[in-house]
Amino acid sequence: MIPRLPRELQFDDKIPVYWAGGHVFKSRFFDAFSTTLPEGEKFFIVSLRQFKDELTRPELQQAFKDFARQEGAHGMLHNAYNARLQRQGVDIPAIDAFLKKFFALHTRLLSPRMQITLTACAEHLTASMAHSILDNDSRLMDGADKRVRALYYWHAAEEIEHKSVAFDVMRDIAKVGYVPRVVMMVYLSVLFNALVLPLVEHVLRVDGCTRRERVQYWTQGLWWLFKPTRGGFFRDLGAHYLAWFKPGFEPWAAGELKGYDAWLKSYAQHGDALAAGEETHAQLAKAA
Repeated sequence: MIPRLPRELQFDDKIPVYWAGGHVFKSRFFDAFSTTLPEGEKFFIVSLRQFKDELTRPELQQAFKDFARQEGAHGMLHNAYNARLQRQGVDIPAIDAFLKKFFALHTRLLSPRMQITLTACAEHLTASMAHSILDNDSRLMDGADKRVRALYYWHAAEEIEHKSVAFDVMRDIAKVGYVPRVVMMVYLSVLFNALVLPLVEHVLRVDGCTRRERVQYWTQGLWWLFKPTRGGFFRDLGAHYLAWFKPGFEPWAAGELKGYDAWLKSYAQHGDALAAGEETHAQLAKAA
């Protein structure tokens, strides 16, 4: 794992509001997801930090440090991105305040073992999304603004790099078994939609969309999310996500991706997430 902070990514108001090739729901779905990340990343780091003194293996100690630095960078960049949303009228301070209370409630109600389990589940979900983003079959970022695409390629690459850290702590240190991690994943899956989808509605209302327009966008969006063929958001990440429910699941069983390898090579060459994003997308398009 290599912690990176691509300060070259700037999110000014020249980025189209509907940056995902004009797809209103898709753009606002990822925007809504972005609003949850800064507070979520803080929770993930804190949940692992509670086991810091029990990380006796040097490689796991280093993995935790790299995990914390990567997640901290994700929070910083998504804060910068969310500032763009705030300029559009999205109530970012209110969302942050709600999420702080939301995660504080989970900290109070859940034991450290269950907090790390929730984090491991969330990391698996984001790793599933990362695999889909960097998979030439899903073409998830086709038509996207290059700056937003670069943000998600960078984020996806680092999610793949640290996808086993929380899982290893949950299994090897917290000694959480199969049933609790499956139950928590079901909870997290419901929670993800319960948080993100209302935020999509909030953003569409901020956009000034009429009720009729919102019905139209939701109809298109729900089809994009749930359609059972290639290009359906949940369908494309489904196989990776469902692997969690196998009793012998290992995070690295799915291996890495050519998209990840291409991004890593390009970033190492240029040291620039924007250039790496464009080169990676070109290679994914060529391989599709």
